[in-house]
Amino acid sequence: MSMLIVSDTKSLNNKETNVLTINASILNRKNRKYWYIKYQVLFENGDVKKAEFSTKVMKSEKTLHYMKSKFLPTWLSKNRENLSIQEQKSKMFDYYASLFIEDYKKWHDYKIVKYRFNRILKDFKSLEITKITKLQVKQWLLSLKDSQTNKDITRNTRIKYLRVFHGIFELALDNNVIPKNFTFEIKFDKERRDLTRVKPFEANEVHILLERSKDPMYSKLLHNYLGIAFNQGMSPSEILGLQIKDIDLDKQVISIKRNVTKGKIKETKTIYRDRDIPMFNSSINYFQKLINEANKKSSIWLFSMDDGTYIKDVQYIRGTRQLEANNKIVKYQTQWYKLLADCNIEYRDLKNCRHTFAVSAIESKAFSMQEIANILGHGSLRMLLEHYAKWIGDKALNADKSIDLFCGTLGDTSKVSQNL
Repeated sequence: MSMLIVSDTKSLNNKETNVLTINASILNRKNRKYWYIKYQVLFENGDVKKAEFSTKVMKSEKTLHYMKSKFLPTWLSKNRENLSIQEQKSKMFDYYASLFIEDYKKWHDYKIVKYRFNRILKDFKSLEITKITKLQVKQWLLSLKDSQTNKDITRNTRIKYLRVFHGIFELALDNNVIPKNFTFEIKFDKERRDLTRVKPFEANEVHILLERSKDPMYSKLLHNYLGIAFNQGMSPSEILGLQIKDIDLDKQVISIKRNVTKGKIKETKTIYRDRDIPMFNSSINYFQKLINEANKKSSIWLFSMDDGTYIKDVQYIRGTRQLEANNKIVKYQTQWYKLLADCNIEYRDLKNCRHTFAVSAIESKAFSMQEIANILGHGSLRMLLEHYAKWIGDKALNADKSIDLFCGTLGDTSKVSQNL
């Protein structure tokens, strides 16, 4: 076998690449009709990448002298430039970002993640991933605002954006471009519970929402969902987890045994959330309609798709605040959000239906605090108080001051001594 070594030891005078040297050789492989090239690329950090390939140039057509003097120098010149360009691309943030989002298409929450991805890409696209710092990513996340309200996003939402960074930087790590994925070291302080986020609806707002949501333009299921959420105080995932067998219309009892969220059917969070609760008269009609619809579809689920399968996430009922069309964000509201806007009611998260039940139950004085805690699935009264302290604390001042719990003896010890 004849072999010619051609070495280009001149360092590439380009600070944007770490390719140091390209060595190549012509191989005359026996029993092969083509000339082969074997080459290696040396990098400034000491890495070496090797490969070989057929030139598709037949030995019968070109001599070794031609391959040495003409073909190989031309190939080296061309590929040195191409390798430099490719090496530069492999350092850029958007190179790994595009790989990440392409692979993410298979997941159910792709559209949501794509929206976060686009916001990240807008500010990081033109940066070298090797030069991005942990502080830079953290400060960007801390400065992020809600696109609708322009208020600071929550800690939980920041973490969701951070997970996109996790995935992108992990690909760069896999390609040996960065020494470690520092995004996993980024932490955020826990937030104190913001009681202003728990904002129940007024009674007249509940009536308006229930009446207006009968219109199927807001989705076929939203009306019945709201009827149960407002009147029973269940969480969205618990409502989606209800099956026909969990509903006893005769005894008016609801058995809560599972929840459904993000496509997964799970057991309830704690033993306290696995519970039987009373079905209030105001809810019976909603349950009856849902059972009838489920039977028509031969479905075991109280809330189901047209084919009877379970609804994987409350977003199907709630809708989204923004829609994506032609890779652009269309800024108009859907389903729950549109219902609020059409009713001229201030935006609140769907979970506030549950909060509305809790606060209304407290204010009604028809239940003990422990009964309310049990209905909501709180493990203790402390949890109930922490959630709804804002609506409980000031009400103690309205207590009847004429009440005498100890039959006239409180503060008058003479009455006590007379009975001893």
